Amino acid sequence: MPSDAFFLVTASALALTTLTTIPAVVAQTARRQTAKPATRYDDDDGEATPESLGAFSTTWQKGHILVWAAAGLGCQIAFSVLLDASHSSHDAPEGFSLQTWLLTAAWGLLGIQALAIAASRDSIWAYYQGARLAAAGTAVASVLLARLNVAHTWDKAAGRTGLVLCAVTTAATVGLILSSLLLPRRPDVFSNGRLVDRMFTTSAWSRLTFGWATTLMVLATKKGDLDLVDLARPRHDLRPDWQSAQWEARKVKDTFFRSLLRIYGWGVVKQWVTSALNVSISYAPWWITLRLLEFLESRVPGETSGSRIWLFLVWLGLAKIVNSLVEGWLFWTQINDLYVPMRSHLSAIVFEKAMRRKNIKGAGKTEQTPEPADQTPAETPAVTAETSAQTPETPETPAQTPPEPSKDNPDDAKSRQAVINLIGVDAKRVSDFSLFMFLFPTNITQLIISIWFLVSLLGWKPLVLGILSVSATMPINFIFSKWTLKTEEKLMKIRDQKLELVSEALNGIRQVKFSALEGGWEKRILQVREKELSAIMQLFKYTLVVDSVWNFVPAVLALTALGTYAWLEGNLSASVAFVSLGILSTLDFAIAALPGMIRYGIDAWVSLKRIEKFLDGPEIKEIRTFSDEGSPIVFKDASLSWPVDDEGELNQFVLGNVNLSFPPGELSVISGKTGSGKSLLLASILGEAELLSGSISIPRPPSLEERQDHKANAGNWILPSGIAFVGQQPWIENATLRDNILFGMPWDEERYEQTLASCALKKDIAALTDGDKTELGINGVNLSGGQKWRVTVARAIYSRAGILVLDDIFSAVDAHVSRHILEQCLGGAVCRGRTIILVTHHVGLVEKHARFIVELADGGIQYSGLTEQLREKKILDKIKSLDSQAVEGSAFSSDTEVEAEGAPLQKQPSKTPAKFVEDETRQKGAVKAHVYKTYIKRAGGFWYWAFLMIIFVTYQASELAQPWVIRLWTGRVEEAEVPALFQQTIAPSTHYHQYTLDAPGDGPRNGSQDIKFWLSLYAAACLISTIFGIARYATTFFAGYRASRTMFERILFTVLRAPLRWSDTVPVGRILNRLTADFDSIDKDLVSMLGWALNDWLMVVGICAASMMVSPLIAPVAALCLAACVWIARVYLIAARPAKRLDSTLKSPIFDLFGSTLTGLTTIRAFGRSAPYVQSMHTKIEEYSMVSLTLYLFNRWLAWNMSLAGIAFTVVVTVFVLARPGIDAALAGFVLSFTLRFSSAVLFSVRAASMLELEMNAVERVIEYSEIETENLGGEKPPAAWPTQGRLEVNDLVVGYAPHLPPVIKEVSFQISPAERVGVVGRTGAGKSSLTLALFRFIEPRSGSIYIDGLDISKINLADLRSRLAIIPQDPVLFSGTIRTNLDPFDNFTDSELHDSLRRVHLVSDSEAESAVASAGPPASDETSAGPSASEASPQATRTSTPTSSGPKNVNVFLDLGSPISEGGQNLSQGQRQLLCLARAIVSRPKIMVLDEATSAVDMATDTLIQRSIREEFGGSTLIVIAHRLSTIADFDRILVLADGEVVEFGTPKELWEEDGVFRSMCNESGEKEKLRGTILRGDE
Repeated sequence: MPSDAFFLVTASALALTTLTTIPAVVAQTARRQTAKPATRYDDDDGEATPESLGAFSTTWQKGHILVWAAAGLGCQIAFSVLLDASHSSHDAPEGFSLQTWLLTAAWGLLGIQALAIAASRDSIWAYYQGARLAAAGTAVASVLLARLNVAHTWDKAAGRTGLVLCAVTTAATVGLILSSLLLPRRPDVFSNGRLVDRMFTTSAWSRLTFGWATTLMVLATKKGDLDLVDLARPRHDLRPDWQSAQWEARKVKDTFFRSLLRIYGWGVVKQWVTSALNVSISYAPWWITLRLLEFLESRVPGETSGSRIWLFLVWLGLAKIVNSLVEGWLFWTQINDLYVPMRSHLSAIVFEKAMRRKNIKGAGKTEQTPEPADQTPAETPAVTAETSAQTPETPETPAQTPPEPSKDNPDDAKSRQAVINLIGVDAKRVSDFSLFMFLFPTNITQLIISIWFLVSLLGWKPLVLGILSVSATMPINFIFSKWTLKTEEKLMKIRDQKLELVSEALNGIRQVKFSALEGGWEKRILQVREKELSAIMQLFKYTLVVDSVWNFVPAVLALTALGTYAWLEGNLSASVAFVSLGILSTLDFAIAALPGMIRYGIDAWVSLKRIEKFLDGPEIKEIRTFSDEGSPIVFKDASLSWPVDDEGELNQFVLGNVNLSFPPGELSVISGKTGSGKSLLLASILGEAELLSGSISIPRPPSLEERQDHKANAGNWILPSGIAFVGQQPWIENATLRDNILFGMPWDEERYEQTLASCALKKDIAALTDGDKTELGINGVNLSGGQKWRVTVARAIYSRAGILVLDDIFSAVDAHVSRHILEQCLGGAVCRGRTIILVTHHVGLVEKHARFIVELADGGIQYSGLTEQLREKKILDKIKSLDSQAVEGSAFSSDTEVEAEGAPLQKQPSKTPAKFVEDETRQKGAVKAHVYKTYIKRAGGFWYWAFLMIIFVTYQASELAQPWVIRLWTGRVEEAEVPALFQQTIAPSTHYHQYTLDAPGDGPRNGSQDIKFWLSLYAAACLISTIFGIARYATTFFAGYRASRTMFERILFTVLRAPLRWSDTVPVGRILNRLTADFDSIDKDLVSMLGWALNDWLMVVGICAASMMVSPLIAPVAALCLAACVWIARVYLIAARPAKRLDSTLKSPIFDLFGSTLTGLTTIRAFGRSAPYVQSMHTKIEEYSMVSLTLYLFNRWLAWNMSLAGIAFTVVVTVFVLARPGIDAALAGFVLSFTLRFSSAVLFSVRAASMLELEMNAVERVIEYSEIETENLGGEKPPAAWPTQGRLEVNDLVVGYAPHLPPVIKEVSFQISPAERVGVVGRTGAGKSSLTLALFRFIEPRSGSIYIDGLDISKINLADLRSRLAIIPQDPVLFSGTIRTNLDPFDNFTDSELHDSLRRVHLVSDSEAESAVASAGPPASDETSAGPSASEASPQATRTSTPTSSGPKNVNVFLDLGSPISEGGQNLSQGQRQLLCLARAIVSRPKIMVLDEATSAVDMATDTLIQRSIREEFGGSTLIVIAHRLSTIADFDRILVLADGEVVEFGTPKELWEEDGVFRSMCNESGEKEKLRGTILRGDE
């Protein structure tokens, strides 16, 4: 190094050291004034515990720093003095003494920093000062290494002693650097009792090398597993609650993309800067290689390698180490600063937005505004204008709540599953793209450096021609990328459709199984899956073209550039050829990754827009005005509708001109025909409706913070303006029964006992094995319908709400239970002083306690007023006649009360309650061979994989042949020096004898013919490589494509046919996770990982083979390095496997919570419990982030340790190259070009193999559910007309839900004759529903039998059995589509028959049905998800006689069979859903039909008509009706009374009445004793 340059380097090191010393001096001065020992530590991440503070120490690190600083400073001073005192100092270079003293001054400053660190009590300051000291020490070390490099210029002046002092000073500098980097930053900190991630706790060296992962990996090795509790909590800025707060604080009115960029811009900057630095450093090994090859080319035969050339070896090793460090931190920056935070952040804000969005129940948008209709305003609290003279006494067709028309976009975010998809797919895709953004600065930096490097090697002409040849391929890439974008958008929409279909089928699996529709749903889902696979195939074709182009680009570039250079220069040297190829190969990864980056960018942009659309969607607006506590709830001229997406959308049901004032502290009752708007009126009180005009005033509900629930006690329990809600469908969480009732409220034993007694739950809880600690399944599947209702009522009663909004709570419970709830609950002490607004059809039941009554009809208020006023005006009788019969006063006598004197809830034994929903299983250890065998079999079998291996081996051989051709072209060895293996294989095919040199030292024969030949040979090798590269990609894709198709078909078949108990106990989110996220991995990631693993392992084999051409002694070195790599990979896999499995299993709880929350969103918001659910979601997202960060940390640990092994191999091989006498530059270039790739190749091979095993976790999970036990699919096929009579015989039947559970049906025997109508009654838990499940073989008998028309149903094919029977459940299940697809999913009936079925259940009137049939066109396709709007389909639904002046018409949607039904039938009322299910049964006309309280949610008048229709329509069918309304079955042929799983009575109603047994007792307690008596006795007559 010239003396001027050396002086400049030394001065720069001194300047840097001076800058880093300033903070030390300043801090030391301040410390003298405020030096106090630290007694505690906390920061934003958490707080240190006394134990962690006691364990924290920096003593030995500071001691080492002082020792190394003293040693280095002393040696440097000694060296400077020695040099000046030497008599030969004039032999040193000019100015060397000054430079030495400058270095001594730098060392003095290092000593000052060391003293400041040792004196500091602030660990964080010491940590960062240690980093500054290490940076300064690195600069000084560079000067010392440079001084050693030119030791021949000053060794005479300093002598041997000077050399030793210089070497010791250099060693002391390295020691000082390492000691400074070993200072820990802080003690372990904890947050919420959990250890916080040690990234900002550990030392700088540990951070640089990802050493803080070692502790966890050691734990995993000891345990053989990892659990969630073993993982550390993320730092504060990775926690969703902090991210959401920052988003709200920094949110501005800007595009979503710019807002994200504003938050993550610094992370992007760090990523891009680190990427540019990494690329720059990556060229250093090639520059060193160039110098080595130039030395070998210029070396005189017999000359040995000098010390300078060995120093290049040191620089090569250091460059590779620094490159590995920077590259590791590039990828960690992407994960830690972008990917995980962005995924967590997007998931959190999507969930929070969902909690604020309008709860839209419609099926789509409308394009037409209906004409206004006239209405008359109602008055309140006085009786409204009477319309009794105009209103017919006979009940009308139920008023309709038309669904909104069809979806115009498949990815419309109003679908529940589409919203969940935003987290499951879109948030991940946006964050995934952050991992690829570094390719932008990488490509730019590579382009700049490569051009500079290549111009210096080849000149500008060859390079320009090469670039021009490559640019010709750009239009192809542009065109196909554009097509890829469109296909990606199409694919995402198809995946949304698939997710919605699968979710809907799983959520409605009971109805699917009851109706034997598994095959139909399977076909429907597979049709969408085929569309998805078709789109994937189309993407593959486009990608294949793009990848083919970009795979050939490096070859074209190399061929053009090297060919032009050889043609112009007349020869091609090894140094130019191999280094040029190496520089070009550095572009290979970026170029090859460019198509993938474009695809990821397209995915991310589409997903970003979908998320933005959702976040910009309408939020629930406060439609209510707030009044003082104790004020009434007042409606003034209010017009209400269900929420819609767009403002001003009018094609919807409207409840108009509402004027009401509900008296505070009293019970108010809302009644009306099915679909008249009762639930809408309640929703408006909750703020969950659209207020089109007028006003709503309620007392202001307290916020969660104002409530201070933790301070609640008996004295302040009730909050007069708090609101609780019980919806039309009971919402039960997957939690214990107690937790469902408490719903986040504090435990108050006295109030809890009172609540259970008032809601008639004590006997139910006593019957449960684990009492109130029994875990309830999703939606309460292990409870009866009545129990679900009472649990949700208990939730409202236990709450602190002073306002209770209850929607039809009596519909699913027995009459005596209804009375008990009325007397002991609504009319009891627990509700005293509370404002209760109750929707019910049982006006007569609640009349005694009601203060205010409202009757709705025809889109408005028909009657309203105080109960006494309505009674005086004789209007109350009209209301009761429309809804139900009056309840006898004697029926409320205390002797019929349920559990009035019930014993307190007994304490359960202190044991762990049984889990109904088991935790998701996680496999342990390596992925089983069975999984691999199954995948290989599904992907094509042994011979296909053998063919695939041949393609991969041929491809790798062609990759090896390309540089070998260059080696032959530029070689200077005799034929004898070529290894025998290559003489036999390569030489004959390349005419080696003709073109190889005759003697060492002769130049190559580089005439024009020779150049043409070598270029042709090289082009042929490149072409073969490209062809087999394409074949490699294609064969791998088709293997994965075939496996994915067959595996999806298998798991879908199995899941749809799994036993009902399995479906009940496995959350839908788990199954969805396998059918969506796992298959996304199988479709894409697994296939890619498979190809990479095979290719990279073969590449390692090729590199080892090429390296052994230098010396056979490299073989044991390669074996040793590979053994080290295998050991590292083993340690990694032991820890990474359980982390990957945790990563997979922790997705499901997020989906489960999201789905459950969306289902119960109205309830959650009504209770004011949104914040706890947001916090719960934050916790689950954070846990998922914890596992993801841990998994990626393990990856970085693997990469660093693998790189060390690879660097060691590279250095050793380079030593062999330099040490081998007479080695020519061509062979050295060939070997080094491969050796430099060994580090990355072995890393990629091990990582690919490891990631392949981890990705096989998705296959493992899919196979797990593919191999679950299904229902018995065998059995005999019954006659086509079976059953012809409907005779049912049950003989000694015993059934239970599981082998370890007691029987629920015990020795039951009875017979039902053909066409007989039998009612089944009994208390809750009597076994009514279990008997139904046994009839449909959802639970198989332990003993006994069931015969239908003489055939044992246990021997009949299950699908045939269920398809020949029919059931209408209490909780009706409808599927998205149209009215037609719900009535007739397989197009078996005509429109006339379908309209007739709707008429018979009174969803349309006779005249409307005739009109609809006359005007009906051809039936719509089953694939139609929506038809024309209701306003286009039919005239007004109801015969409104009240004149109206404004507002839209309410039309009857059931007139149009193409009218859309939203997911779960949410755009219909509960009663309408029940009636539509009944119409579905009427169409099929089964010989045996079971009705499980099928009309519980319809008004009594309509129910009377329905019962009449059932008698008329099913006169030839056997009816089994489970009833809570005894009046429903009082005139049946016989009645079956169950108790505790046994038949206690069976006979005609008159017989049972006269027996004065259980049935008579139930009649006496029903509140309809005289009515039932009259019906029973009259029926007998």
